[in-house]
Amino acid sequence: MSQLSSVTNIQQRSVKLLTIGQVLTILQPEFAELSPSKLRFLEEQELVTPQRTASGYRKYTELDIDRIRIVLELQRDKYLPLKVIRQYLADIDAGKSPTLPGTNAPVVEHLRQAKGKRFTELELIAETAITPAIISDAQGSGLLGQEPFEGSDVEIARALMHLQRFGIQPRHLRGIKAAADREIGIVEGVVAPVLAKKDTSSRSRAAHYAMEISNQFAAIHAELVRSVIAKMDK
Repeated sequence: MSQLSSVTNIQQRSVKLLTIGQVLTILQPEFAELSPSKLRFLEEQELVTPQRTASGYRKYTELDIDRIRIVLELQRDKYLPLKVIRQYLADIDAGKSPTLPGTNAPVVEHLRQAKGKRFTELELIAETAITPAIISDAQGSGLLGQEPFEGSDVEIARALMHLQRFGIQPRHLRGIKAAADREIGIVEGVVAPVLAKKDTSSRSRAAHYAMEISNQFAAIHAELVRSVIAKMDK
């Protein structure tokens, strides 16, 4: 994989990074017993692998939160030991369709959380209700990749369908794609010297830098738009 492809994939995956406190805020209403020590324990058991900042602080993605939710649900509702849960998640990550003890069918909502899962066009349509015509339009605008689709394509397709309610078509969003490409170019320039060292720690550092820059870009974009929207309500 080229450095450009690597950084592009990082950009696609990095939507939001959350602290332990934010994770607890999201999950504690459903799992009151969840605590920082419990999260650290799940990490020690290799059930979830949060990222680390340069200062050593844990940062969780939305996929991490989904994974934690699966573990806690299986403990609470199925009384499964962590060893069984770990194997169940490993099978999902490997692209298999494992069944839980006492069941005869895989849990579909869990399979959707598989790392690196790819989707056919029919699966993309089933997940998001997007139409073949909109898929084609989005591909022509550079917003969606080609089949098999990645998890990021699913999220983009879902957003495109929401925008349909306002008459916004994929072709109207070419400017967003162009801006994203420019941002990727900036990120490449920053992380290229780090990637050039070609060792594991350098790749990890480059990924961290890329995600941090991406998050700051997203924050600036959100505030610029929010400031204009706020004036509409005055």
